[in-house]
Amino acid sequence: MSQVAENNRKTLSPEDYAQLGVLIVEDTLYMANMLRGILSGLGVRNIVSARTGEDALSALMRGKVDLAIMDDLEPPLDGLSVVRAIRTTEESNLNEIPVIFVTTRRERASIIEARDAGVTEILSKPFSAQQLIDRIDTVLTRPRAIVRSAVFTGPDRRRRDGKAPLKRRESDR
Repeated sequence: MSQVAENNRKTLSPEDYAQLGVLIVEDTLYMANMLRGILSGLGVRNIVSARTGEDALSALMRGKVDLAIMDDLEPPLDGLSVVRAIRTTEESNLNEIPVIFVTTRRERASIIEARDAGVTEILSKPFSAQQLIDRIDTVLTRPRAIVRSAVFTGPDRRRRDGKAPLKRRESDR
């Protein structure tokens, strides 16, 4: 990253992290503890864990969640099914929650499937603590609007940072 981009990048303050409510949805204890450790190191105080998709949806309904970190999970209610349920719920405070999807699947089709399910960011395992922190900063300091249509509900796929002019094809003018 260039020095200019690094200086212009927004980051969260320690106070922001302290007030953040994070849901970790991870079925392996080792990974859940690692995620919890990274978040605790940032100063996040309100961390809720779930090991199944059903537990994740219950936790979302009863707690203050500003961010969800979602694993692939195992069927019947896998991680992408939970994301779809979040995005299509009638609760506007829930369907706009940023979701960082943590996965071992790196194939193009898997990434497209996750994007189409409505994830906000994808993080491939293995990852570093800094990569997770960067994704958290991105989804919280540069939120994308939620797009709703008959075939898709999720964050706008276009990233706009306000610096580059919107380029249009000649046919779109």
